[in-house]
Amino acid sequence: MSTRVARLAVLSGFLVAGIVVAGGTLRAHHAVAGVYDLNKEVVLEGRLKKLNFTNPHASIELTVPNKTDGTFTDWVLTTASITTLTREGINKTSIKPGEALKVTILPAKNGSPTGFIRNLQLGDRTILLFFGNGQD
Repeated sequence: MSTRVARLAVLSGFLVAGIVVAGGTLRAHHAVAGVYDLNKEVVLEGRLKKLNFTNPHASIELTVPNKTDGTFTDWVLTTASITTLTREGINKTSIKPGEALKVTILPAKNGSPTGFIRNLQLGDRTILLFFGNGQD
């Protein structure tokens, strides 16, 4: 009987540990809603400065001209996972520095030049990368 209780205790421990780890991962993934405004979209047009093709989410550094005064702002834009990008035909050499891009983003709540890319326009193709429900 004590062997059965010990097995049950070990199994329960693994189950609790699994729930804690999964819960932390889900909470971190859903931080999109904590950092970015899911109710606002901004369209940016600029030139790719750098594509960071890394996990858990790739990012794009985009240089955007200010139409009123001729200055430039560098935006750091988080995008979908590299798995999602690859599924959409984008790899680490698909977009070259200097290439013109148009993106629709969810801007940062704090007003900084950062955002989460909702869709990306490459030539005449628009790629939806974030649906707004925590999935990418």
